[in-house]
Amino acid sequence: MEDIRIICVLVTLLPLICGFSEPNAFDPVIRSPEVNARGFALFRGQIQEDETTVDLRPGLSAYDEDSIGGARLICKYKILKSKKRGKIPFVIELKNKTTGAAEIRVREKERLDFEKRSHYKFEIIAKDCGNPPRLSDVAVVLIKVKDVDEFAPTFENSSYFATVQEGKMYTSIVSLRASDGDRSADYQGICDYEILTPEVPFEIDHKGNLKNTEPLDFNIHRNYILKVVASDCGKKRSKPVFVNIVVEELCRSGWQDVRDHIPYVAGSGRQKIADHARLQLCEEGCTPEKIAVRMTLATKHIGKGCDRDTYSITSQRKLCGASGESVDLLPSPSLAAWTRNLPTDDGHESDQLFSFDGHSNAVEVPDVHFNHTIHEHFTISTWMKHEPLETYSSQHRAPKEHVLCMSDGEHMSRHHYSLFVHGEKFVFLMRREATSPEEMEIFKPAEWRWHIPQVNDGEWHHYAISVDFPEVRLYIDGKLLIPDKMSLEIVDDWPLHSSHKVHYTKLTIGACWQGGENRYEHHFRGYLAGLSFLKDKTESDRVIKCLNNCKENLDFHALNDMQSGTSVSFNSEMTEFSISGRDVTEVEKLMREVTYVNARTYPTPGRRNLKVETTVVCDGAPKQLPTIESYVMVQEPPKPIITIGGDTNLTRLIYQFERGLRIFQDVHIYATQQEDDVDVEPLEDDEDKASKLAYKLSKSMVHQSTEAKTDLKDGILIDSCTIQADPPLNLFYEHLSLPTHMMENLGLEWSETNDGVTVTNADKMERYIGVIRNIHYYHNQPDILNSRTLTLSCSSQNQRFVSNKFTVKLVAVHEVPQVKAHANAQQAAASAPVRNALENVKSASAQQFVATSSNFGMAAIIVVCVGFLLFMIILGVIRIRAAHRRTQVVQVDEKCEMEWDNSALNITVNPMEQEVFDYEDNGMQSLRDESDSDDDGSSFHDDGESSDEEPPKVPTNGQDLEWDHSNLGF
Repeated sequence: MEDIRIICVLVTLLPLICGFSEPNAFDPVIRSPEVNARGFALFRGQIQEDETTVDLRPGLSAYDEDSIGGARLICKYKILKSKKRGKIPFVIELKNKTTGAAEIRVREKERLDFEKRSHYKFEIIAKDCGNPPRLSDVAVVLIKVKDVDEFAPTFENSSYFATVQEGKMYTSIVSLRASDGDRSADYQGICDYEILTPEVPFEIDHKGNLKNTEPLDFNIHRNYILKVVASDCGKKRSKPVFVNIVVEELCRSGWQDVRDHIPYVAGSGRQKIADHARLQLCEEGCTPEKIAVRMTLATKHIGKGCDRDTYSITSQRKLCGASGESVDLLPSPSLAAWTRNLPTDDGHESDQLFSFDGHSNAVEVPDVHFNHTIHEHFTISTWMKHEPLETYSSQHRAPKEHVLCMSDGEHMSRHHYSLFVHGEKFVFLMRREATSPEEMEIFKPAEWRWHIPQVNDGEWHHYAISVDFPEVRLYIDGKLLIPDKMSLEIVDDWPLHSSHKVHYTKLTIGACWQGGENRYEHHFRGYLAGLSFLKDKTESDRVIKCLNNCKENLDFHALNDMQSGTSVSFNSEMTEFSISGRDVTEVEKLMREVTYVNARTYPTPGRRNLKVETTVVCDGAPKQLPTIESYVMVQEPPKPIITIGGDTNLTRLIYQFERGLRIFQDVHIYATQQEDDVDVEPLEDDEDKASKLAYKLSKSMVHQSTEAKTDLKDGILIDSCTIQADPPLNLFYEHLSLPTHMMENLGLEWSETNDGVTVTNADKMERYIGVIRNIHYYHNQPDILNSRTLTLSCSSQNQRFVSNKFTVKLVAVHEVPQVKAHANAQQAAASAPVRNALENVKSASAQQFVATSSNFGMAAIIVVCVGFLLFMIILGVIRIRAAHRRTQVVQVDEKCEMEWDNSALNITVNPMEQEVFDYEDNGMQSLRDESDSDDDGSSFHDDGESSDEEPPKVPTNGQDLEWDHSNLGF
């Protein structure tokens, strides 16, 4: 019964259900303009392995011809699985049901890998949304996976090593190989290799072949470590790999392990030049018969060579003991008017290097400075630097270039004597003047021509011509030139005839005066310095050699270690050292013992070139080994500090200025060496304070040693001191007087102008102090003087080291200040003699106390009583004399200085009045001790007044006077 009911219900609802279903008459269609061989729609796409969406051409879409209901829509796409092609890592994502547009994407958590599979082919179908749904025909999809450069290249080896010989060029030293994990043709290959290490003489090609771009030198680099990377065609770089290239030394005959430079610190003594040197001989079968080594030190690095410009030429002559009678024909422009228009080399006046242009500048030496007449004995010396002229050829004779010429001053152009350069010859001319008719017939030497290379080499050389007629000697750089027929030519000539036309002669430098033409000719082009003339005697060989001595040289102290068959030698200047031997080991040992030494305390810093030349004789054939070039670098030494100190204020009564004052009577000059490089020169505003501080230091600390400073009193010479007057001196009534006799004995020179005084020439510091302390200042009209400022400064080594500026202020006191005193003060002043008497009594009492101590009480009572009695007596006497004196002082004539009687005068005076003469006496006595001369000080006073006049005798009584500097306000 139940079954019948169910059937009835189904029969009743079946027509209703059938009426609600949609019609789905057509299958979906997947469209593509391309079909495969089977007629299926074909889609092609590509995707990079690191992307997720396939670039499909054409785009995937489908349509359905049904027009109503869900049958007209596309609901999904399905990828048909294929057992042969494996898993498909794609899904199709529907984008639009109406158009059926869809895209193919990589399935989530899936990743494409070109190296595993580069192509995918699969079939798809589309399903519409009908009920029931219908399926489309099959379509074919082809997807190409594109490779990504995901792998960097890797080298086959973790590092590379190669050995090369120096001096050889290679086409391939080592081949580097790298590979890439990518499999596509675009990224699989290695397209480039690159050296990352900069500035190396190597290169590498795209195939990995490494080669050198220039011959390698073992002495420059013994090995190279290169950093190399490889790049694939996608420009992806590998990690760097290191390539170690070792340079093998090519056996090369010559010296090895010789340093290219040797630093030298002043004061360090001897320093070895090649303490690790070794001599390498590479010729097979060569047993040396002789090994000759010559080491040369170039000392012509600055100035006139060999560090000789430490002091001026004048100072050098003084230090070498040259004759003081020698006359400087080219003095400093500050000392001579005729050299002021000559240009000095580099503008350094103190160097006294004068430049001559060869066509315009020449000077005449005044006959008051040097008498032109010479006799049979004299020495001419000069420093000269000359280069050959390029304005003449072999067809034309070289012009004469006169260094020195004495010729007729008028009407005629005869050359009496001269010194000149003529091409490659250095010529000295001396035409004698006959003194009798017999001498007119005597043919004697008149011209000496030396053919020497030094005259045109462009270097500084010292030339000295010593004449003991008829013998003439030429010294070059301190060495006597031994003449021969090739180097010296002597020309004889007649004596000069006397002429009434010529009344005077001219001595010129830099050209020759032609008196007949009234003009200069034969100009000199070059540099001159220290041109001096010594008459009636010749300079000693020792002095000439000293002027060229070099305090820096090579040295050797291993003579005791030498074996037989080996010899060493020096040249006279010790700038060339030679070794001769057979055994290589022995020559090496001697070479290592050669040292450089510089004995100067303050050598000029800079480079001194060294050259080592070696010759080896094998089988009778000499072979020159490569020359070794090195140098010694002399470093800047700590600079000395020259300090001047003393009393900076000098207050005196006006009559003392007329008598003369020793303005620097207590000056102190000392030098210390500051180890640290500190600028110690005070600023202008601080000079006063610095001078006072220096004075205190000079009194209390000059003999103390500290870690920072070293006393250099005996280690440095002063070569110049200048006293500058501000304002300039008016020479009509004021001047500075110098101890000229003392300075002449010491070999010091000086110059005086209204600006002040300059003392020059190198000497010990204590001698300069003695001179400066005895310089007097005079003022003939002291009534117009209020104050005067004088500044002292000193220097050493041609202004290389300069002291502080020490200023002294002179103050003139025109009258004694009248100080009003109370009655008790006057009484105390008047009782000064009584106090003196008391002091005498006290002194006697004290002595008595020592002898008889037991009677001390009685002695004390007696002393007091006697003292009181004397006080009352003397007080009365003084009051009577004071009243009498007041009546006499008014009658003194003011125009007559010092007419009063000193015994009747009792006034208060400046306590420094007596101090001046005490210092003068002591200073003069000290001066005589220092100079070892009989100078009596008379040369101190140019105006003829004597400084030995007795000063007014004024009782000082050992007590403080009633006024002092503080009361005057100075």
